[in-house]
Amino acid sequence: MSEVVQSIQSSNSSPVPSNLPEFLWAQRAGYLRALEQGEVQKDLWTISMGNEAGDLDSLASAVAYAWYATHHVGRLTVPLLQTPHADIYLRTENVYALELSGIDPAHLLTGDELPSNTSPAIKYALLDHNTLAGRFAEDERARVVAIVDHHVDENHHLDASPRIVEVPTGSCSSLVARLIQNEWPEGMSRAIARLLLCAVLIDTGGLKAGGKAEATDRKVAPFLLERAELTDAKGERELLSPRDLLRRDYKEYRLLPSWDNGGTVLVGLASVPRSIEAITGGDKRGGKELATACAAWLEEKGIDALGVLTSWKEAVKQGEKGKHRREMLWFVRNDKEIKHRLWKGLEGSKELELKRKEGEKYIDSMEEVVEGKNVAKQQIKMRMYEQGNAKATRKVTAPLVKMIIESKAMR
Repeated sequence: MSEVVQSIQSSNSSPVPSNLPEFLWAQRAGYLRALEQGEVQKDLWTISMGNEAGDLDSLASAVAYAWYATHHVGRLTVPLLQTPHADIYLRTENVYALELSGIDPAHLLTGDELPSNTSPAIKYALLDHNTLAGRFAEDERARVVAIVDHHVDENHHLDASPRIVEVPTGSCSSLVARLIQNEWPEGMSRAIARLLLCAVLIDTGGLKAGGKAEATDRKVAPFLLERAELTDAKGERELLSPRDLLRRDYKEYRLLPSWDNGGTVLVGLASVPRSIEAITGGDKRGGKELATACAAWLEEKGIDALGVLTSWKEAVKQGEKGKHRREMLWFVRNDKEIKHRLWKGLEGSKELELKRKEGEKYIDSMEEVVEGKNVAKQQIKMRMYEQGNAKATRKVTAPLVKMIIESKAMR
């Protein structure tokens, strides 16, 4: 253990535990104590956090990096799950992986525990994203000291160390695992390995050939010591309400419209692991419930457009493999320019291969809602599409929407 950590231990009179569950409990308690005493501004604490969606890859990466940074680098680091504590249960695969690793979710620091009136830290480690944003970037003293990510590099925080941004890689957890393997292999505990492996397997579809797994994912998998058998925890999502499905994997984008100097357009994208027909039950009542939840979400978040990006596999027929399918369901405020650009840009995209869906009972009932019959205060337009290119995830859709809104060539 490094001299830096030892000195930090002495100043805080509390050792860094070598057991992962104890480590998480101690880091959260120590950070909250420092926060209460006004000591987080003394530059002792670093927050390790994944992206705002709070998926298993973000969670596992943030926890594993905090473990590595504290024990090996000597930088006192607390992992943060940006989602509220009450929302942890929405991702059943997260709960399953935590249980498999012996972690009590109550020991995780969550976004709703951070102060709203002061900077939560000065130093940040970014996992599963590579740009500090929102309330974390408001303090001019804030700096990013480390980045490990597998998304497109936005070329910020170039002095971070390590600064690992590798595309394509199936899972950010693979990059964190490789970092520990290369720099501190003896630090890969059973619990950390299980947590990282769960994330890698979920993100890459079990490392199957022809799937999302890349060379890095496959190379690091054997090092993760124990291949824990994962059940399809995602199947438990049938218990989630339409609003819960929107919340569980949601990201928001602030865009600069080319037609309005100084203006902004807020677009939310929710990834949902079920078909629209499955969510609605294929009937009018379910359609109205979904449309009402989406319209209310637009109002609650104050966004201009909401894209619901569905993904699922068809039921397996005898002798055949279940086909992977995707849809898009869009709710857009009745702004002429935004609406025109989105419909034109999305429907003209060769990457998405969209085909408009109309006529089903549940679609008709959703249109009744957004036309104002059930949500009187909203003026919203809705369209639903079958997505021909099932490989195009949110990582494809988000940049496309940004181009549609911000490009002067789109008219």
